[in-house]
Amino acid sequence: MITVESLATEFPAWEAWQGIDRLWHARIRGAVLPVMVHGEDLADLRDQIRACIGRQEESWKGVGK
Repeated sequence: MITVESLATEFPAWEAWQGIDRLWHARIRGAVLPVMVHGEDLADLRDQIRACIGRQEESWKGVGK
């Protein structure tokens, strides 16, 4: 079962919370440019965080070429 605590362990740079809109939100703590993702539940939120990290890793591969 996915919990906010398990997400914090898996992604320590991220913080997650449930908004008044009942969606789950997560952001990278202290990011100069805000990085946020949203999900319908914690499993969806985890998938969105993983996808965001994957996109960031892909963009870094092109840096310095």
